[in-house]
Amino acid sequence: MSRLVLDTASAQTFLEPDALRREQGRAQAFYRDLVEAPDPAGVKGWVSCQESAVQLDLIRRKGAEICEKADVFVLVGVGGSNQAARAVIESIRSAHKDAPEILYAGNTFSPYEIGRILDATAGRSVYINVIAKNFETLEPGSHFRVLRQRMQERYSREEMARRVVLTGTYGSRLEEIAQENGYTFLSFPERIGGRYSAFSPVGLLPLAAMGLDIDAYLEGGRQMQERLRAEDGGIAAEYAAVRSLLYQKGFDIEMLASFEPRLSWFSRWWWQLFGESEGKQKKGIFPASAIYSEDLHSIGQYMQDGRRNLIETFLSVEDPGASVRIAPDPAFGDRFDYLDGMDFAEINRAAEDATIRAHTQGGVPCIRLTADRLDEDAFGQLYGFFMAACAVSGRLLGVDPFDQEGVEAYKRLMFHTLGKPNV
Repeated sequence: MSRLVLDTASAQTFLEPDALRREQGRAQAFYRDLVEAPDPAGVKGWVSCQESAVQLDLIRRKGAEICEKADVFVLVGVGGSNQAARAVIESIRSAHKDAPEILYAGNTFSPYEIGRILDATAGRSVYINVIAKNFETLEPGSHFRVLRQRMQERYSREEMARRVVLTGTYGSRLEEIAQENGYTFLSFPERIGGRYSAFSPVGLLPLAAMGLDIDAYLEGGRQMQERLRAEDGGIAAEYAAVRSLLYQKGFDIEMLASFEPRLSWFSRWWWQLFGESEGKQKKGIFPASAIYSEDLHSIGQYMQDGRRNLIETFLSVEDPGASVRIAPDPAFGDRFDYLDGMDFAEINRAAEDATIRAHTQGGVPCIRLTADRLDEDAFGQLYGFFMAACAVSGRLLGVDPFDQEGVEAYKRLMFHTLGKPNV
């Protein structure tokens, strides 16, 4: 079982101890409200894995079928409908080499990208999962039509029924389509918003379809939820409190940094979680991300010497998942002999430690969250931690961490331009 370790010592040097104790007390109170108080608004269905992880037997069966029979699995969704699953899949799917190729659709209007997806499915065994809590969202709706039409040119109605899985809310148009056509239907629970849906069928079926262990993933989430309850919010409350006080001091950009490229899509999930949860009422820490060491050669200059409104949270991984040593080569004369015999894991850790020290010395409050390794269990723990921390952080900020009314502004203008009725 993995265990996350949070280190806020660097960031705390920028804060007054009494202020931190008070803010952590507020964070713990908000955490208790999150997990203990009634839910009249219907937004807290995710705080327990047992509640959010419904239809597990169906998900296991359908996931195994897709993993065995598909050449290509197309995940159709945008934002919270695919980010959590994509982050896990893109990080660890290489360990499951028999899984189908996965393509991500329903997340762009680019005709080039849509055409690329259609070309990649031609002549291959295709399964699709369309995810939409609100089936009025244009990207997944339009992509589903195009993909469905292409598949219907090849497959009978009965075969289509096997190959299409729809994930939506009960009573929605998506459920009606499933019933009308015999498609498999999975629940997008009403009491769970998209960015908090990692432990629901929204996140689980794609993982199962790629041969990943959803039981280990859910166990990681459950263990984190139990740990936070036992510790009165624990590291989630601590992280939220430190961020809150730094924001009050003018630190209004947070960089999620990692020296592990496998976490690039996790960073994008994190963007959405905090961006949609906190960015409202002209408030909020702006979420950004970087993958080092590459990005040290671009954004690293700004991190070291730019405006001092930056927080940097490092997501570290103890087990690199591979070992590559540098063999001596004295005759070549490349002047890198000081690296002889070193594993790249040692070099990577040295670079990470040096970066944290340098950025702290340069005036950047640094936070470090360390996972033992990257596997299904670890991702379950990461999601459990960050979702709880984000919900508490939004409350500390004085905003509702579960709505996102701002994203409707461009949609209204777009729908009007496109001629959608009743806009």
